[in-house]
Amino acid sequence: MKKLLIIGLLVILIQLSVREPVMAEGSYSRRTPIVEAYEKNKDAVVSISSKYITEVRVENPFWFWSGDDWPFSRRRMEIPSLGSGFIINELGYIVTNAHVVERADEITVVMSDGRKFDARKVVVKDSVDLALLKIDADKSLPTVTLGECSDDLYIGETVLAIGNPFGYQQTLTDGILSAIHRDVELGEGVIMPEMLQISAPINPGNSGGPLLNINGEVIGINTAIRRAAQGIGFAISIDRLTENLPEMLSNDIEFKKRINLGMQVTNITSQMKMMGVKGLLVQSVRAGTAADAAGFQTGDVITTVDGVVINSAINFYLNLLDRHLGATLVFNVLRGNGTDTLMSDGKQQKIELTLRQRPKPDGIELASKLFGLEVVALTESMIQRYNVYANPGNVMVKKVEKDSPAYHAGIEIGDIIMKINDSEISGIEQLGLKLEMLESQAMVKMIMNRIQKSRGYLYIRSYDIILRTRSSAFEGSQNNNSLDL
Repeated sequence: MKKLLIIGLLVILIQLSVREPVMAEGSYSRRTPIVEAYEKNKDAVVSISSKYITEVRVENPFWFWSGDDWPFSRRRMEIPSLGSGFIINELGYIVTNAHVVERADEITVVMSDGRKFDARKVVVKDSVDLALLKIDADKSLPTVTLGECSDDLYIGETVLAIGNPFGYQQTLTDGILSAIHRDVELGEGVIMPEMLQISAPINPGNSGGPLLNINGEVIGINTAIRRAAQGIGFAISIDRLTENLPEMLSNDIEFKKRINLGMQVTNITSQMKMMGVKGLLVQSVRAGTAADAAGFQTGDVITTVDGVVINSAINFYLNLLDRHLGATLVFNVLRGNGTDTLMSDGKQQKIELTLRQRPKPDGIELASKLFGLEVVALTESMIQRYNVYANPGNVMVKKVEKDSPAYHAGIEIGDIIMKINDSEISGIEQLGLKLEMLESQAMVKMIMNRIQKSRGYLYIRSYDIILRTRSSAFEGSQNNNSLDL
């Protein structure tokens, strides 16, 4: 009997020892929505370190060596930069701020698990402070989920920032959304429009990291633009990313990779989504391009590409970046009865488009059509004949049409085109590649060199002008006098 009693007591003690602990009354789960949002995105947030390599002049301490003859007159200097970024595509495409990488010669991306990758710049646009990088990994990478749009934001809602402030990797801060549509002045008349203001502090190293809502969706890109601010931060809204990145990628595909596509696509409207429409909206189709020849029309909705549903304009262009010339894409397209319809009564069509090489533009022809300029590439004999301070291949103005944009801007025969919109122009081919990107009635900044005489001496005067491209490429037909070459 005693043995049975002892065995029974032992069984009771064992049961009590393995029973789950009872949570104290009034305690809460520590796994909050903030914890879940962080864990959902932490592996897709990266640290970005870059180096800008330059040369600096070192003062010569020896009187018997003059100027650059001193062998140590210049010294190589590496200027480091730190920032953050987030992966938007499993193939290794990373969004960050343009100011983090735009001047970088070397870029290193560090993952949350410590892995390091060399990164290259895909597209950079400093006017909107956005950049896209690419790393090559041996397997698919974790990605973030992009939010819908800024119209869905609430003042006072919880926001989270993940980044690497002052180099402290994978730092999480939280706060509230303090304001939307803030125009933030950066100095010297430069303004960043439509910014999100948050109470979470954003410090150097945070720039380029994601701003999340409580559901773990990216609603902005953090940017450290007001370093003196205390307890305040700013972020570029998700709208600016989803609107600008497709355009940046489209220009890269068309003008850098020379793929003749010829159409702009965008995400469908919220009204279309409410009607059950899924896909991408064809925003424009250029005449004479591959898209035009294939039969695309403005207002078409692309539902699949090669049988795969793509609901993001960003992913549409990222997919094209990895395609080779000669590849044929098969699109399923929904076509309605007009651009005002929501295509609920549209018909499905199949369109095939083959990616072809885009021909190189004719810089001489474009300069004439857009500005009324006839230009020529300088040769050695021309440089000697006209005492021009320039290099062979530099673009010189040969004629100026009367009443043309160039005429009214004050451009003269013999002027040398040095820059267009801050891009160096060293030859006719480079001029054509720059001019083909300009649209009708676009404002253009040119920097010119002009040879002038004073008291028998020749000198170079550099000047800049602003002029507008013609509304029609064939305006004007009269020529001013010209340089006899």
